[in-house]
Amino acid sequence: MIENSGIGIRIQHILKFWPISNEIADLFIFGDPRILKKYNLPKHANIIEYKISIYSPKEFLGHRQMAEMDLLDIPHFNIPFPYIHKCIVTIHDLIPYHFKAAHSSLLKRVYMQIVFRWIKWFARKIITVSEYTKEDLVKNFGYSKEKILVVYNGIDLKNFSKQPSTKLSQFLKKNKLPKSYLFTVGIGKTHKNFPFLLSNLETLWKKKKLSFPLVVGGLKEEIPEEFLEIQKRYPNQIYFLSHLPYAELPLAYQGAKVFLYPSLFEGFGFPVLEAQSVGTPVFSSNASVLPEVLGNGYESFDPKDSHSFQSKLLALLKDSKRLNALKSLGEKNAARFQWKSAIQNLERVYEPILKGKKD
Repeated sequence: MIENSGIGIRIQHILKFWPISNEIADLFIFGDPRILKKYNLPKHANIIEYKISIYSPKEFLGHRQMAEMDLLDIPHFNIPFPYIHKCIVTIHDLIPYHFKAAHSSLLKRVYMQIVFRWIKWFARKIITVSEYTKEDLVKNFGYSKEKILVVYNGIDLKNFSKQPSTKLSQFLKKNKLPKSYLFTVGIGKTHKNFPFLLSNLETLWKKKKLSFPLVVGGLKEEIPEEFLEIQKRYPNQIYFLSHLPYAELPLAYQGAKVFLYPSLFEGFGFPVLEAQSVGTPVFSSNASVLPEVLGNGYESFDPKDSHSFQSKLLALLKDSKRLNALKSLGEKNAARFQWKSAIQNLERVYEPILKGKKD
């Protein structure tokens, strides 16, 4: 899952800033060597080829060499059942559980019921990336609060930092983007609430209450036909940034007047922090974990209430004082989430277990 959007970013940075020296523990990484070698891995890491499909029956059984490991760090809830007693399991969110319409197959529903309880009963340690997910597990699956440790994700401030205006101008010109726009990411998943966003923006464009166009980034798959239809009706009001390199993503945020995030549910919410870190005001829903992550550095709306979205957006865009305040507050908030702190907290999870093994 190293190439997935949210979980993948966490995996990449844990490996990039790996805290345990080879004098304390050997490190083995299970995965596709061709893919893994594209990333910044610890020099002493050993790659064990493991190309089983995610959520496949073979994955549930794990790799035979997992039997030789003292400890297994599993970065998602897709655990290897025979080795669960060795596992530190990170649970990012319960989106598949809450969004039944998007995850409706009976097999998937049964699997979730089994796997979350199996983790609760037998995992060595459980990590969540937010207090919200921790409480969600306690409420819906009866987890013990004492068994769950919260280790937040971080932001790579070397990549997500303000760029010179000349570099931003070049980016806008290269991608044929307007000088001022609203920005969003996250098309394609039900919980991202993208139809709500487009519907409300289309209403405001139609009534000529809003002049700013929308730029959509983070696209890896084909653009859904219904969104292309809106683009046909408003050709100068919506732009899609396909296959944008990760290194250029900060510029897409930085060029925006406001970053829009209508999500109904998040496990953490990298995009809102990425926007804050480059000084872009964030207009986000107040759902699930987002208030926890965004602190006081954003303007909120109800993601199920069109009037809330439209009225608050128009008011924000007219309020230059509030926009400037959000830039400053957002940058301060994003600074709370750095990979250095996250990895240090992760090291505190590993240390007592590894010490016990060494003794």
